[in-house]
Amino acid sequence: MKRNPDMPTEKDTTPIKVGVLMYTYNRTDDARINMEIIRNEWKKVSLLKEVVIVHCFNGDSSWWPKAYLENDLCHTKNPGHFEGAELLINTGMRIFSKKHPEVTHVVILASDTWCVKPDYVAQVVTAMHSEKAYLATSAWGSKKDPNMFKVGMSLDFSLVDLGFAKTYKMFPLRYGEFVEKYGEVFSYLGSPVYLERLFALRFKQAVSRSVRVPSENLTEKVAYAHIHHMREREPIHHDALKAKKRIGVRDMYWPAIGLITHHDPIEKQKVLQKWSVDLGEHGRRFLEAVDLEYFNSGVTKTSFEKNGKEINYND
Repeated sequence: MKRNPDMPTEKDTTPIKVGVLMYTYNRTDDARINMEIIRNEWKKVSLLKEVVIVHCFNGDSSWWPKAYLENDLCHTKNPGHFEGAELLINTGMRIFSKKHPEVTHVVILASDTWCVKPDYVAQVVTAMHSEKAYLATSAWGSKKDPNMFKVGMSLDFSLVDLGFAKTYKMFPLRYGEFVEKYGEVFSYLGSPVYLERLFALRFKQAVSRSVRVPSENLTEKVAYAHIHHMREREPIHHDALKAKKRIGVRDMYWPAIGLITHHDPIEKQKVLQKWSVDLGEHGRRFLEAVDLEYFNSGVTKTSFEKNGKEINYND
């Protein structure tokens, strides 16, 4: 990545401290195993020995009545899919800012996104620190649409410089405010307001507050210079024609970086069995299970049934 001339050149001596903001609705077994991976596997890497986990949850309180392995557990309301996810992320970032100011980098992690290769996480954090990058993320698109400021950024696995985010007001993401102002236009165009795209916009705006941009048409270029681009995960999506399906599909597993995001527990179990990972009681039960109907209480995220017809979410 080319260094932006506005980037500070002095050496940052602040000790690196990593936190994880995990957000969950109904994928509770995913979340428990994810925490076991972080507590048992990530600690083997010196930079990640004492990771702070803030868990934001908006499902039924009976599904997660008390903390498991997290440092902080926060229950929020659930106003909907995108707005609910936004509230979880906003709340988690606020908790980090107020309760854990020693944390320098926050990994935003969906509960069903498991990273079983902590060396990769440490590598990204170290690169962000040395490059003075304020965000590490991947484009939420395909080879055909790789511009993350147009297709959005991967909110299930991104890393944020907490000091930058707090100082330059990257959060809250203000999803509801955006929908209230522009939702009718998006509806007219036949598109929802995607949180991944709004996340990219808020980062761009935060960067424009942090540095002098000589011309508005350079804002995106300057913002991009402050990103550690996790290309190892791209492309995340594939075009429908190439996938030989009616709609596009997502990749769910990247062995080179140890990232497992399968929604199907059977596929997830097959992949996890290939890795030698230290787990806890929930992870061991998952690996040994013959019947996975119990997993996440049988939740299927990719589709729902209405009037006898299956409606596919795609994501």
